[in-house]
Amino acid sequence: MPADRSHRWRSCMIDAMAGPEMVARSAEDDLVAKARRGDRQAFDRLVEMHTPRIWRVVWRILRHREDAEDVVQDVFLAAHSSLPEFRGDAAFTTWLHSIAVHRALNARRSAAERARRASLSLVSGDAAGAAGTLPEERLADPGAAASPLRALEAGELRRRIAACLEQLPGPWRAVLALREGESLSYQEISAILKTALGTVRSRLARARDALRRCVEGATT
Repeated sequence: MPADRSHRWRSCMIDAMAGPEMVARSAEDDLVAKARRGDRQAFDRLVEMHTPRIWRVVWRILRHREDAEDVVQDVFLAAHSSLPEFRGDAAFTTWLHSIAVHRALNARRSAAERARRASLSLVSGDAAGAAGTLPEERLADPGAAASPLRALEAGELRRRIAACLEQLPGPWRAVLALREGESLSYQEISAILKTALGTVRSRLARARDALRRCVEGATT
């Protein structure tokens, strides 16, 4: 893949997965403590704060809007019922992401999910919007003005990346979503997935390589 195209490929992948900063741990801990004592408003605030990130992770694993909505709802219901068991050994967000990834992967493996997805297009207009994209200017080379041609090329590249992501195994996609999308450390991903650090690194490397080779094959 030429250097310019490789740069744009990387930008598009990060573009589609970028997210905001994590909630301050101290404020989060205070809300969790209140929620564990039965404060519904505190739990509702935790849901409000974490829904965007949980949605993005679940969406990137499933890439099916209705199923993602169901899983996200299930994640917070499970978190609410299991909150008394949460002891704070890990950050609340780590615990919540563990629930989300586990349930998203289970949904992806289900026969019903595979049957529904087989009849759907890989990327819909609404789905592309849910994945998140940046303005065209962010996709251009530094100092270069956006142009209709470059915007068209960037849009096509995003579609190819989305189609290639669809072909990755669920565990690989989960690691990509957490690393490239949420910018989590390898240690955080290891804690969320309850997987050895070496396995996280291996899956991420293999996922990136498979994605790159798929995109290169689609552009030749």
